[in-house]
Amino acid sequence: MEITCPYCGFKGKPGDFYYMYESVLYIADSKTLPEERSRPILVICPVCKNGFFLESPYKPLIDRLKERGQ
Repeated sequence: MEITCPYCGFKGKPGDFYYMYESVLYIADSKTLPEERSRPILVICPVCKNGFFLESPYKPLIDRLKERGQ
């Protein structure tokens, strides 16, 4: 599998890129609450240092809306 950067066109193996996962801690009454939304992994290009998603972060929402509309 090869990944292509949409910004600079760099092509490389998955191991050539950096990955960042965003997490948020929700605290209420001194207790940590579970994360309610899924957060996609951000892929960072080693050449131009721009981040991008391999899949739209809105895809799950769009799929749910389509299911409700049918």
